[in-house]
Amino acid sequence: MAKLRHIAINTSNLEAEVSFWKNAFELEEVGRAGTPENGACYLSDGCINLAIICISDPEYPNYDPQGLNHLGFVCENIDDAIETAERHGAIKLVDPNDRDAGVTWEMKMRAPSGVNIDLSDHGWPGIRL
Repeated sequence: MAKLRHIAINTSNLEAEVSFWKNAFELEEVGRAGTPENGACYLSDGCINLAIICISDPEYPNYDPQGLNHLGFVCENIDDAIETAERHGAIKLVDPNDRDAGVTWEMKMRAPSGVNIDLSDHGWPGIRL
């Protein structure tokens, strides 16, 4: 059985993107490889490894990866999480006060790299809270 433990985000500005994810979601830096122009920084919450990668060489196998839609974070206090993410550069994609969807409502935001983020206080099927 496979378990999700790693997500990678491509960025053109490694340090700015690392700063966003570390500060907005209190992720710990657990490793680095390469250089800021051609390298990666690895972050973790203790369960998932998030690799922020910057690749300037078009010959590299995943130079321009496509397909990442969004990352989801379960938050103890969703309003605080929205404020923190916004303070560190995320933009709101929906009105945080319009929660008519009830238990399925998620706050949708976008990181500086363009990666979309879902924030939830109830989580998603199959996860531990």
